[in-house]
Amino acid sequence: MARPYAWIVPPFKKSRRRAKSVLTCPQCGSADLYYEAALITGYKYHCKKCGYIGPFVIEKDLPDEEFEE
Repeated sequence: MARPYAWIVPPFKKSRRRAKSVLTCPQCGSADLYYEAALITGYKYHCKKCGYIGPFVIEKDLPDEEFEE
């Protein structure tokens, strides 16, 4: 059975697949970070490689071929 008012609702556009990303340390560029705290102070990350502790990290997008399913 056809929907009587189907012409009113526009067709959905295909959504783009969101690129996967990785968080990296701003000092050494390592991706070996862990989340440390987030209360009133906000997010804080800790780098295992250089010891950086802070809220600023760099988010890098991974190329598509690295995470194809």
